[in-house]
Amino acid sequence: MVDQLKAMLGREHGLDDVNLALRDYISRLSPPAVGALHVTCADESEFECVESFQRWIVEPLLPNLHFTEKAPFRLANLGGRYEFGAVPVAEAHFATPESRQSFKVMIVKISAHVAVSGFGAATRFGEMHRYGTASHACGALHKLLDGANGAFIDDLRAAFCAGEKDRLQVLLDEKQVDPAQRAFLSAIVNALLQAARAVQDIKNHVPASPTLYLVPACVTLNRPERDTEFFCGLHVCDRRTPDCRFSYYGLSDNPAQYRLACEPLGLQLTDDDGLL
Repeated sequence: MVDQLKAMLGREHGLDDVNLALRDYISRLSPPAVGALHVTCADESEFECVESFQRWIVEPLLPNLHFTEKAPFRLANLGGRYEFGAVPVAEAHFATPESRQSFKVMIVKISAHVAVSGFGAATRFGEMHRYGTASHACGALHKLLDGANGAFIDDLRAAFCAGEKDRLQVLLDEKQVDPAQRAFLSAIVNALLQAARAVQDIKNHVPASPTLYLVPACVTLNRPERDTEFFCGLHVCDRRTPDCRFSYYGLSDNPAQYRLACEPLGLQLTDDDGLL
């Protein structure tokens, strides 16, 4: 059943496409309860990403919060950083009585972002025109790559250097990463690393009710027209039984192994180390 989602990995899609595929996958499972946690950058350019998730995941799948209103648990901060402890809190919120008798699906979507203009050979990354002036997106990742300091940058830097791998050094090495692609590839790495943080929390937390976690890692492509989305990776974490089962499909977090093709119909990425 996960094959449709696996087939979408490593490619650019319409902004709603991944959410629709996730919705259809979850609907086929017929869970008695569904919960959601959405992690995004605080940048206002992510409003289309948030609206799509609300329309295609939250509205059809989640329980009512207040009268007929529905909402996911949200994290919106500089750089779209997963904050440790968020999954346990969110999971407990959606542990309905029905899910305690059976199970629930918990979707934890990680959304990084990058500005993109042009198509094919004319594709450019990292800068957009905002309110009449040039602006970086993602601004937080730009500061990280530029060597700035600050609390949120330190947190991003810790993620990029997790597991004794200096992915920042790789991204800044022109022999390993094309500088013209750096903004895009850093957004992909960020989405994957923040998703890995969420999975670490899932592994360390005993859910309040049996839970199947889906953790998609995506990058919103902030285009001058309607935004699109790049699907980077998917973790499937089954905590419905005492035997915890974890699977991952998608790109690795090693940008030196990425091979980007800017096709007329969208971006495609292959990865020598990935599990596509």
